[in-house]
Amino acid sequence: MSEEYTHISKQFYWHDEQLKMFSDQFCHSLHDAMNGRPSSLSKLDACIGLPSGYEKGVYLALDWGGTNIRASRVRLIGKRCYIIERQVARPLKSIGQYDFTSPDTDMETLFDFIADCVAAVALPNCTYVLGHSFSFAVCQDHIRDARLLAWSKEIKVPHMKGRYINELLQQALRRRGLTHIIPTALINDTTAALLASSYRGGASKVAVICGTGFNICFYDAAAARIYNIEAGNYNGGRQLKWDKEVDKESEKPGDHCLEKMVAGRYLCEIFRRTAMTYFDIADIPACTTEEMNALLHITDVQQLRFMMGRLWHRIIIQQDIERLKDMAVSIFIRSAQLTGAACSGVLRYLYPSGEVPEQTLAIEGSVIANVTGSIVMVQDAMRACLAVDDSGWTRPVPVKPLIVKEGPVIGAAVAAAMCVSS
Repeated sequence: MSEEYTHISKQFYWHDEQLKMFSDQFCHSLHDAMNGRPSSLSKLDACIGLPSGYEKGVYLALDWGGTNIRASRVRLIGKRCYIIERQVARPLKSIGQYDFTSPDTDMETLFDFIADCVAAVALPNCTYVLGHSFSFAVCQDHIRDARLLAWSKEIKVPHMKGRYINELLQQALRRRGLTHIIPTALINDTTAALLASSYRGGASKVAVICGTGFNICFYDAAAARIYNIEAGNYNGGRQLKWDKEVDKESEKPGDHCLEKMVAGRYLCEIFRRTAMTYFDIADIPACTTEEMNALLHITDVQQLRFMMGRLWHRIIIQQDIERLKDMAVSIFIRSAQLTGAACSGVLRYLYPSGEVPEQTLAIEGSVIANVTGSIVMVQDAMRACLAVDDSGWTRPVPVKPLIVKEGPVIGAAVAAAMCVSS
């Protein structure tokens, strides 16, 4: 066992001054991005504002956030109420049956599969407009559609770069004779979370996604627009040696540095590498972030010892158990702390006077929503960052984190409704 084990967990905890400095630097980078100066953050116009909460009608919503597709029929009742009348979820890859993510798949076949999913939730002889939550890199200058810049999340379908996504979906729907379904809006999952929260009366101006990936968007009242800032690409955070190892072995070293410190896709690999340091070995089997989180919920020592032994193919002695759990907890806590600090940086940008109106912080994603204690740590980090200082910030911070359920679905439906009304 490495002598370094006593120092592993404490390295992941950020104290108040570190969080405050991180938040200040994040805010400074956001100012640079919004004013056209060089920055690791971005200014990406979502081409849409906030809903009134009184949008009504029946809409189709498509949620494409990775290798799974969800199509829904959503009834917006107005007065901030909704009903999901039908929902169909299908993977793009089923082992031994089909794989619509591979380089051997052509774009028509991929979109025909998606069109079939959409058709499964539409009633016959009814005309629908469709909102699309699409969580891949795009170039967008209108709410109706956007051009793909690059795939991620295991999708490698060729000849797609530069193609308009909703246009390809519309063509696939027409091939199926579904001319009564009209794709009207394309947004990403972060924008969808903000729209969904605002529609429900959350008074949200900032939304954050911390699941497989990481991103933040906010509403600029002066421009009446939502902007995505590619928060995962922020490069100002203090990286530990395990973060640097994960970054070096990633697909794009040096890219999306903050995301690699906080998002679920990478937390399990950070944990694996800290376990390698703890056991002083060159390699150890990987686990998923879900399995990592499950370790924290098992109270029976023997069951936990068995699970750890099964994950890592080694005998786990009793003194290892709490130390390994502490390491997992510290990694999750840092994720929540940096999420709160980054969101505080956005609030500092929005309200430079320090007068923050009461509102909710819209949160979507499994890392914050499903890991016990994460919401509390987000709040604590925001208190640390938004304490009294020379610019007049005062406690308590009037921002309450709010978990947004079905954010991509409701947000996509709301976006479609807003396009119809405008």
